[in-house]
Amino acid sequence: MDEKRRFDRWGLGRSAYIDLEGEKSEAQVIDVSIGGMRIITDTPLDRERVVSSEFKILPNVGPFFVKGRIIWTIAKEGAFESGVVFDKVSTVPLG
Repeated sequence: MDEKRRFDRWGLGRSAYIDLEGEKSEAQVIDVSIGGMRIITDTPLDRERVVSSEFKILPNVGPFFVKGRIIWTIAKEGAFESGVVFDKVSTVPLG
């Protein structure tokens, strides 16, 4: 079965802090694209919950700032995997 995605994904495999509407949490970013990211957290995240984060993809480029929302969450191997769709992506902090 061929996956049809709007954007290419890059494997990131690193930790990042996420802001869940004022609540700070750590997540493992599995992969990221211009349109979203897939993360792993210790707790389940509700659909439509707003997520903000900052992370580096390339060593020579400054951080990216993203704001999006959870579109799905599944239990996986003692943790929770979630899909985030980005509403905003910037190279400057989002207010």
